[in-house]
Amino acid sequence: MTARRANRSLVVIGSVALCISWPASAIALFQARAVGLAISLFGLGLSLGPCLAGYALARDPHKQTWRRLVLATGGLAILAFALVDAVNLDLDGFFELLILGTMGAAVGHTMVTTIIGPMVFGRLLCGWGCWRAMVLELLPVGRGAGRRSGVWAWTPLVGLAASIGAAALCARVLHFRPGGIPGHMRGDSVTPVAVGIAVYYVAALALAFALRDQRAFCKYLCPSGLVLRWTSRRALLRVVARAELCTDCGACSDECPMDIAVAERVRAGARIGAGDCILCQRCVTACPGGALTTTLRLRREPRAN
Repeated sequence: MTARRANRSLVVIGSVALCISWPASAIALFQARAVGLAISLFGLGLSLGPCLAGYALARDPHKQTWRRLVLATGGLAILAFALVDAVNLDLDGFFELLILGTMGAAVGHTMVTTIIGPMVFGRLLCGWGCWRAMVLELLPVGRGAGRRSGVWAWTPLVGLAASIGAAALCARVLHFRPGGIPGHMRGDSVTPVAVGIAVYYVAALALAFALRDQRAFCKYLCPSGLVLRWTSRRALLRVVARAELCTDCGACSDECPMDIAVAERVRAGARIGAGDCILCQRCVTACPGGALTTTLRLRREPRAN
């Protein structure tokens, strides 16, 4: 059995498990009055399961359509949780809880999706479940003209500073207590959460149109993206290459939405991505020689010169 067929079988099995386990868990959560999380899990189970199976079984030309369906259903599920339960799941919500010295949903979400989880699964959420990316990938602006350098290398720090500043403002000046903290669920608390989501969307859309690049926000401003570059650098789930199958056509680099020089790294025998790869699989499906595949394994690889 080839690696690609083995991966396909694992995805299908996992999809069936999602269809069964998550809706069942959602029923229990709904009975416990965790309505937003229940809606999110129920939707993820019934939508992500079939969509992931569809991706695994689809031919290469159609795989990205299925991935975008997964991206949309995953993103909508996260939005449902945030808005229904009035929980700020973004990095500023995490910082706000740290400033307040308490626990909440944003802490668990950030630890799983941004800090600990990416050490194993890389930036999987960026390519398969981000509520901003599900809209950005539909914009008619193209994928940019390559990674920008100079001052653009520092702008992610601006996004991180803005996230920390917004958290401090809400916690210490506006005295907002985010949903997800026991005893602090208020009917009007959805307003600041919705405002925060709107601010993220405005920034992401404005940058995409300004730079003619769908993923410009992910590259140059997203605070979570900056943290993910550090935590996913040595992830076990990765795109790997067999250099002997590479035809040096450059299709993989041309397809990469994160401007990774995939072909150069294949020739050098170096790790693909190293913190930038969002595991969208575009390079894998674009490769005519089947030189690229995605696998979960521990392996030391030399860096590109």
